[in-house]
Amino acid sequence: MSLVTTRAILFRAHAYSETSQVLRFYTEDLGLVGVMARGSRRQASKGRGAVDTFGEGVAVLSYRPTRELQSLREFSPTVSRLGLGGSLARLSAASVLAEVVLKHAGQERHPELFARLSEALDDIASEADATLLSVFLARTWQVVGLLGFSPELTHCTTCGRTLGSEEMGTFDLVAGGVRCGSCGRAPEGRRLGPVARGHLSMLVDGQVAPGLRKPEAHVALLDDFVTVHMLGGRRLQSFQFLRSAGP
Repeated sequence: MSLVTTRAILFRAHAYSETSQVLRFYTEDLGLVGVMARGSRRQASKGRGAVDTFGEGVAVLSYRPTRELQSLREFSPTVSRLGLGGSLARLSAASVLAEVVLKHAGQERHPELFARLSEALDDIASEADATLLSVFLARTWQVVGLLGFSPELTHCTTCGRTLGSEEMGTFDLVAGGVRCGSCGRAPEGRRLGPVARGHLSMLVDGQVAPGLRKPEAHVALLDDFVTVHMLGGRRLQSFQFLRSAGP
């Protein structure tokens, strides 16, 4: 057993007893970690050491690789992100990120993923309502890509031909990318013109697309992609809340 000190973001908290909790962190040095936080509920009731969902801080763990739950020795909060609770849309957007990471991230060091998650949650908490969906899309597509699930937007998923800059295509959901006009429309595929494809390419690269048209349609596409390729057909309830709430 060793002591590990690492930056950590809290994704889930469950009561274990009257005084303790089981917490799920994404950490900079260990990836996903489940911990037993003994006495944390009692300390929080006294205003000491409270850990907020989506909050970030420095965790000190008694770590043993073969153990399912590690022991939390200490947690020093650095960022609360209370702004995420200001609206259903912000809370839902943060929840989508957390659920995707909880499903696919591993128990290994991935500092870039940790950094992008931290930035994404900061941006979602502070972004203006008018551009919240655009920022959410860019940050979430970036995380999806870091987890290994980027869509194919340059070459036709059927014939492999490079799409022209002005060519109309279809997003083939099952294939996970764009199908060219010559190969016909994908069943239940979404039409994707050159402007929309350009915007989607920027979002997948983690860039906020200026003048993004119909961000709600882009959220629906991201929802469909995550459902099919990352969650085995199970839709995230957080996506449904986000799509119904709006900023």
